[in-house]
Amino acid sequence: MVNIKRYKEINNFLEATGFYKKTDISDFFILKFEEITSSSVYHMPPYQKDFYQIGFIIKTNNGTKIEIDTHKNEQLQNSLFFVSPDHIYSWTRSEHVTGYILYFKRDYLNFYQGDLKKDFTFFDIADKNSFHLKDTTATTLTDDFEKLYKEYHTKTLYRYQIIQSSLLALLFKIKSLEEITLDNTSTLTTKEMLVFKFQNLVKNCFRRDKQVKNYADKLHVSSSHLNEVLKEVKGKTAKELIIEKTLSEAKKELSYTTLSIAEVAYNMGFEEPTHFTRFFKKYLHKTPKQYREHNT
Repeated sequence: MVNIKRYKEINNFLEATGFYKKTDISDFFILKFEEITSSSVYHMPPYQKDFYQIGFIIKTNNGTKIEIDTHKNEQLQNSLFFVSPDHIYSWTRSEHVTGYILYFKRDYLNFYQGDLKKDFTFFDIADKNSFHLKDTTATTLTDDFEKLYKEYHTKTLYRYQIIQSSLLALLFKIKSLEEITLDNTSTLTTKEMLVFKFQNLVKNCFRRDKQVKNYADKLHVSSSHLNEVLKEVKGKTAKELIIEKTLSEAKKELSYTTLSIAEVAYNMGFEEPTHFTRFFKKYLHKTPKQYREHNT
């Protein structure tokens, strides 16, 4: 299985990308895309980090791409995207991007007593982690990011605390925008919303996590409640839906790629190809090899 690199410190991550600046506040940093030079890398393979990220892309061309878990996004003009320590993230950049990226550790907002991922769901791995903005909204947010950028680069008294309060204010402003932008989900019932979030979570995480309890914990419900709701709305349990998703993706890779069966097994989150073969045969009554022979 691919070894996912994890960065603990902001400066270590900046160094890995080839960016020429470092932060003097270990828990926070903000930069403009325009500051990224040709000496910085153009592609970062999948990685994780122990801090949060907000990206605000104002203008770009078709060369810029991001992938948050399995969600790929190439339509990035006037868009916000959010990455938490739970996400696996990768990107490819072009030289023609304007906007901002900021990084912060949870400890930087230690004065805020709320649950960060629960209160600001755009960081939640079970939720939508990017959305597009209208031009007028993007203009307003540009002012907010520029204000934070200037506060970081101006060495004034109480700079640390000023940035803290501005960052929290920005999060709440984005939260209000998100609730307006994503208003199309407001017609869903509480149970339907739970199912929607569970399915989104499975889509993102099934390759590395097949434990129902872990999904329930991320959704802030008990395993029994999650199963009751899924059974009522979808007619299947959480385990059945996770298995269904795993089999569906495995069949796609066996049918449409030239990956070896071992590679498919690792892609599906199995430590050993033999475990994958037993799993596959248990539910489909064929080995992966037999399935591939009959479907290619």
